Amino acid sequence: MNTNSTIESLGKIMKEETLQSVTFNILQNTLVLENLEPFPGYNGQNVPLESAPESIFLMTTKACPTETIFRLSGRICQYHALSFNACPAEISLFNSLYYGIRLKGLPSYNVIADIQGCYMDQGISFMKYKKIQSAGLMKIDKIFRLERIADHIYKDVEDALTYYLEIPYAFNWNLFKKVTANIKNNLENRNFDAAIGFIYRKEIMDFVRIYAKTELPRLTIIREKYLEEIAHIRQPD
Repeated sequence: MNTNSTIESLGKIMKEETLQSVTFNILQNTLVLENLEPFPGYNGQNVPLESAPESIFLMTTKACPTETIFRLSGRICQYHALSFNACPAEISLFNSLYYGIRLKGLPSYNVIADIQGCYMDQGISFMKYKKIQSAGLMKIDKIFRLERIADHIYKDVEDALTYYLEIPYAFNWNLFKKVTANIKNNLENRNFDAAIGFIYRKEIMDFVRIYAKTELPRLTIIREKYLEEIAHIRQPD
């Protein structure tokens, strides 16, 4: 891989997923959520379906600084022989804002309670259990590792089905959903999941995240459709 074509940077991704409460292998009376469908816009054989959780959210009583989550998670991984990826998360549910820690890469559900205990030992407190099964809008801070494959188009270094299309516009979620639905209605192949986000560079780089088994020509077409929609949005009244 040509390292000159790669980017590693902190950023944020926003997406909507259906979440439900986890009721087993967790500390008593704590709130842990999991996503029922990690890529709701994509139907394919490559969607993760393993018995291990795809994403788990440990819901905390208050927001924790990004630096704190990264530092504590590093210590837990190092000293407790646990391997996982942890990121701060903010989730809108029922017109309320919840805060938590998103975990990916867990080997099984059996380690969740142990990981919760490790965080509690470091001063993190968790919300009390409540029954939840609902769509939630989430914002996740994470480290992105991208490889440039064409002008304004990148692929995820760690996930072969994830791509990022650089765009010159910062959508709010409701407008993005409307634009994406319109684009899909005008594409022959509409089988992809889309989210939005940005990474920090010299200037913030906004992107559309695409999850699909696809090739560069199709990604180019999808990006062009978003650019057409953005141009329409920016037209003066």
